[in-house]
Amino acid sequence: MGLIKPGCLLDSNIPIYHINGQLDEHGEQLFSDMMKAGAYISVISRIEILGWQGHTKDSLTVTRDLLQRLIEYPLTSPIAEICISIRQNYRVKLPDVIIAATALYLNLPLMTRNVKDFSLIPDLKLMNPFD
Repeated sequence: MGLIKPGCLLDSNIPIYHINGQLDEHGEQLFSDMMKAGAYISVISRIEILGWQGHTKDSLTVTRDLLQRLIEYPLTSPIAEICISIRQNYRVKLPDVIIAATALYLNLPLMTRNVKDFSLIPDLKLMNPFD
């Protein structure tokens, strides 16, 4: 695919679990290690996370602060082509396809709890902080 980078791409659920204190010690250590190595996020994850209607003013501030520490990657034409290929072959929701395609393009593992849906996509390396 594309670029080789250290770190990982975070699925939308991982920053939420971190902010809510739902990661155990192992998960927090893995999250911390990836933040140091280079934690990326797809633009679609920012939309999903900040677009949640249940945010309070405080939770929105904390969330924005965390997202500013992540490297956000846009939806580009090469990523769109990977999305098209995935959608032609697998039944996966569009936001998940965009996130997976971004990880594939960047040649990064995807940190997610949603291993079931993402495991359908070939060549996608997964990291589950709950394992």
